[in-house]
Amino acid sequence: MKLPLNPTCAALIRFLSVGLLLILAAFASPANAQPLPKPGTLFENGAAQLPVATGSVEGPAKELHETLNRMTGVRFQLQPAAPGKAGIHVGLITDFPWLKVDRAKELGAEGFVIRTDSDSVYLVAAEPLGVQHAVTTFLHHLGCRWFFPGETWESIPQHKTIAGNWNERQVPSFPTQRRIWYGFGAYPSGKRDMDAWERHNRMGGPVNVSIGHTWHGLNPEKEFAAHPEWFALVAGKRQTTKPCYSHPQVIERAIESALKQASDGRQMISMTPPDGLGYCECERCLATLKGGEPIREHSSIFAKRPDGTLVNITSETMFNLVNQVAAAVAKKYPRTLVGCYAYSAYSHPPSFDLHPNVYLQTTTAYRRTSITLAEQLDAFGKKTKQVGIREYYSVYQWDWDFPSPGKMTPAALADDLKMFHQHHITAVNAEASNNWGPRGLGYYVASQLMWNVNADVKEIVRDFYETAFGPAAKAMQRYYVRWYGPSVAVLPDDRPLPAQADLVEKGKFDVEALKAAYLDLDDAARAVPADSDYRKRIDLLRMYAHYLVLRYHLNQAEAKGEKAAILDAIKAETMFGARLTDTHMIHTRPLLGKAFLRRFKKHEALLADVEDAKLSNKGWRQVAAPPDAREFETLWAADKAALGIR
Repeated sequence: MKLPLNPTCAALIRFLSVGLLLILAAFASPANAQPLPKPGTLFENGAAQLPVATGSVEGPAKELHETLNRMTGVRFQLQPAAPGKAGIHVGLITDFPWLKVDRAKELGAEGFVIRTDSDSVYLVAAEPLGVQHAVTTFLHHLGCRWFFPGETWESIPQHKTIAGNWNERQVPSFPTQRRIWYGFGAYPSGKRDMDAWERHNRMGGPVNVSIGHTWHGLNPEKEFAAHPEWFALVAGKRQTTKPCYSHPQVIERAIESALKQASDGRQMISMTPPDGLGYCECERCLATLKGGEPIREHSSIFAKRPDGTLVNITSETMFNLVNQVAAAVAKKYPRTLVGCYAYSAYSHPPSFDLHPNVYLQTTTAYRRTSITLAEQLDAFGKKTKQVGIREYYSVYQWDWDFPSPGKMTPAALADDLKMFHQHHITAVNAEASNNWGPRGLGYYVASQLMWNVNADVKEIVRDFYETAFGPAAKAMQRYYVRWYGPSVAVLPDDRPLPAQADLVEKGKFDVEALKAAYLDLDDAARAVPADSDYRKRIDLLRMYAHYLVLRYHLNQAEAKGEKAAILDAIKAETMFGARLTDTHMIHTRPLLGKAFLRRFKKHEALLADVEDAKLSNKGWRQVAAPPDAREFETLWAADKAALGIR
């Protein structure tokens, strides 16, 4: 499968607004941004000046049409494009044969061109995904934003005049896939809102990277007794921890399983081993060391061969199986990819090249190799041209929805994504949580950088404050600096920025930081009208802060050792957390489901006799509606009293 080319995207140039005329700049480099003689006027004097002229890709054209109607309050015409008729042309390049686009093939699956000529505007691409991204980018130029999932975080400005002079072409920095996904999944409303957010922030990609742990067609429970030799020899004993990847019949079974999946239409077939350790150390597997002296490091076996090559026994055997599977699949299904992690005991690169149809995904954690991540990416980049990375932006049982941003500070994100881009990565697949209260700013910045790794991070953050919060922008900057640190300080402010930024870096969550955050949010709420969209967004973050106060109450109850108070605090935290489900502020699905007893592990015995705490979607653990404004203000006032805020 031929992947799209990946030229470096150029820096984001902020659009300028002069009076009522929107003069909009491109996301393109100076070489691609050439001035045109006449700006295109879409809307002026209360009337649409151009119709939306559709090609063969209907969805993006309809979305542009509907959004322009919302922005202007008038109905734009929606009609098929025709030669000689002016319009806002939306579709494939081939839909408009009179339009000449140089190097159209270089746009790949997601690149696009936005261009103005003497009387029309063109939003065109080589493939449908590119058309969607062209429309999204155009709406972004016009001031539209989708900061977090959900309608509350959608910003559609109103304009009296829409005009501009556009000439740009873009391709994504990571052209295979850009994905932020929820560990533990999401409730239907969460999935729906996340799908819309991804579309509006140019996430996704032409390849559905689908890699997970698998047994390669084996059934260890049923087959171990008859064929123990198919399974790993560990410490001298055959075990069902893993298959023996050098065994010919295991390879044969893996090929059969992959061919069956390919025949069912799978775009990518995973050949990643079952999770955990316990890999085979039989004589046939050890033979891959080719005379090197076995050395046990990083819970695996390495050796330096006589020719000086450092090899890992699991990487040599497992990637050999992957290569054989890929070769067999490619003969019958040449467009089907075989996906595999480079992770844990097989983090180290093998000594041989990988089959062209192997898609490799490295990880930023659980790396059992002495080489650095950059060295690992470079080494794998020489062995295959299809390398992605598995990131960890939030894992519920790691961060528990606390406000520490981890690696999600904008400065860290920019550094990491630039490093990935420089070292052969074409896809970023990041595990996250539906916790936009603590990590939403990081998720939003990451989405913009995944599309254009050279985008101006400070400009993205500035735009977030000013567009999402309006007159409360400076107060919200103080709030985010308190948790995210100095890299999110981008606006001048006559008030000092928080000195508590180092609290997050030290992993602290204490009452003083929480009291200060309450004051920030109070300042923000007072700065905007009570019925404004700005206030609705601030109130969602206030609800997240209230949830943190409930956790603080649990900490207090634990310190006193009062069982009844502990149960009351767990109940309050859980039930209010359930009410935040549709706000996307915390990741309620694991809280109410599989991770409930992980969250309250130290109180598992105490909870064992509480019926309302035992079952998902029942008792304390069922989704409920968020509080209305009147109820929440009562809760907020009680919090301030409990925290000693006057």
